[in-house]
Amino acid sequence: MDLRHITAFVAAYEEGSINRAAQRLNLAQPSVSGILRDLEAEMGTALLERLARGAHPTAAGETFYRHCLKVLAEVDAARKSVMAGADRVAGPVNIGLAPTVAKGLMPRFIATYLADFPDVQLRITEAFSGPLTEWTLSGDVDFAVVAVPPVDRRLVTRRLSPDPIFLISAPGGLAARTSGPLSGLPPVKIALPSQNNGLRTMLDRYIHSVGMTVERLVEIDSLHGILELLKRSDWVTLLSLTSILKELDRSELAARRTDPPLDLEFYLVHPARRSLSAAARIFVQRLEQAFADMATERARRSL
Repeated sequence: MDLRHITAFVAAYEEGSINRAAQRLNLAQPSVSGILRDLEAEMGTALLERLARGAHPTAAGETFYRHCLKVLAEVDAARKSVMAGADRVAGPVNIGLAPTVAKGLMPRFIATYLADFPDVQLRITEAFSGPLTEWTLSGDVDFAVVAVPPVDRRLVTRRLSPDPIFLISAPGGLAARTSGPLSGLPPVKIALPSQNNGLRTMLDRYIHSVGMTVERLVEIDSLHGILELLKRSDWVTLLSLTSILKELDRSELAARRTDPPLDLEFYLVHPARRSLSAAARIFVQRLEQAFADMATERARRSL
């Protein structure tokens, strides 16, 4: 068995088709079929069930896939270590960040990170959790920080930090004038992300469970767009405080904790078959420190 067998099996497993696996590997379909037959002969058992509509893993194939991901991650880690040099933090790092993280946390450490590691070529993309997960799977980003954790065996998911949700309004709005359970609010005009954003499901369930009355709803898939609407109107939203501390300091917005409390969770996701480079791991470490610093700041402000 060698890496040809492992990469061919992983491609067939993930694509659900030997034909699509061959296209992914840029190989002829008979060649991939032969590699898989040789692998199964060596293993002494079938790893894939060939069907008219594709290929599905057997129980043995499920077990083998988990081990294959670990092997590929170790090989990738060895490649990155050798290419970068033992003590050198360098190379390209492509990162996807949820809007709250990009606006509220990244600015706290990005300048220092870039100054400390001049040989790192950083590319950061902001998006909601759905697109970020897709880009992580496709390899467009090395890792992403998302608010809705994907359930996908091709990804490694690690919890980073909780982030409490607040009712946000203009300075003279409901967040400034009310207290107590949100069920006691008058009917609200609320701006939320669209159904394309996985966070929306959590917010809808919360609104329903606490008995908030919605007079009118507008869907805006832009953090900046939601905040600008709130500043200029009597509309409200449910949002993490992390992304609006500057607006609070400038008295452009008001915030009050959700009651009953609602917390958002942020997660790190990256492909299971690839390791994080040294530059990526350090970025994540500094992001985690920024989360911790933000929690300390919220406590200091009694928020």
